[in-house]
Amino acid sequence: MRKRIRMIALILACAGAAACGGGAGSASQPARGPAIPRAIATDLAARADSVAVSLDAQRGCAALDQARQLSTAVDAAIAAGRVPAALQPQLQATASRLVAGIRCTPPAPPAKPKPPKHEGHHHGKHHGPGQDDQGGGD
Repeated sequence: MRKRIRMIALILACAGAAACGGGAGSASQPARGPAIPRAIATDLAARADSVAVSLDAQRGCAALDQARQLSTAVDAAIAAGRVPAALQPQLQATASRLVAGIRCTPPAPPAKPKPPKHEGHHHGKHHGPGQDDQGGGD
């Protein structure tokens, strides 16, 4: 699971780093592939790291919520045209697999305190001939 989260962060970091380099067509740098704008890549990578932190702390429900938010942010960035078409399928698929791979197991509710046991005392009432409170046995 942690590997998958790191893969998302790596994809985003690489795509963001490509967007942050020197000017296009620079003779000293090789041609770059498609890139995600730095702000988007940084935001998505930070979200992926938050998921990893929650998973490390064994907070599956928080991690699942954060992973869903990450997936929504990926979808929003794609819809806004901020993610190049070449990166969209892998990024979206990885975010979806992340959400699908996290299990939220809510903590068990606290145990209810048990009422004190009734130990068979009848508090002065006796059953049997001549021993009840109504005086019918003598």
